[in-house]
Amino acid sequence: MSTEEAFVFIETALRLEVANRGKTFINSDELRGHIYQIAELFTKPTSKFGILLCGGVGNGKSSMMYALRNLISRLEIPNNGTTSVGNYTLRVESAKYLCDEIMVRRDNLLTFRDLSMLGIDDLGEEETVIQNYGNRQTPVIDLLSYRYCRMLFTMVTTNLTPAQIRTTYGDRIADRFNEMMLILPYRFPSFRTPQPSGSNVT
Repeated sequence: MSTEEAFVFIETALRLEVANRGKTFINSDELRGHIYQIAELFTKPTSKFGILLCGGVGNGKSSMMYALRNLISRLEIPNNGTTSVGNYTLRVESAKYLCDEIMVRRDNLLTFRDLSMLGIDDLGEEETVIQNYGNRQTPVIDLLSYRYCRMLFTMVTTNLTPAQIRTTYGDRIADRFNEMMLILPYRFPSFRTPQPSGSNVT
């Protein structure tokens, strides 16, 4: 499809995702710009094979990821690659879940590393480095490095700034993110509806 058609599909999927969460969709020039850049990534030749959404809390990063997951599933795009069977799907898991699953059994890494499309939500919420019987392990970093080397589509959301990503994950991962990912900063305020006075977390 054309970039313009993809833009309409993505915006509609995002509107539906926001509505399903019981929120009000708030459009803006910046959000439309993000959607258009994502549409271009999927419809035009590019060296990028991932998306990084970074910014503050509650401003729609995860909603965008889940909207893309639902849209890709609905489009039923045949996957002719060797990494999976059937249509393309974007599997979405939190970074903490991936870290925990890999640490429970190292073989679980195989479940995620070769997926044709993987979404990692809330990068930075997991333990970056884990000491296991004296061994230093970095499960999510290992997963990201593997997927980078094999140019597998990876989408990431994080509340970390680009500078914090470099500090937390090191120069190698930061530089690989710059190479492989369309990086979209989310500067929107939190869209989460405030609770009645006196019942908010402060």
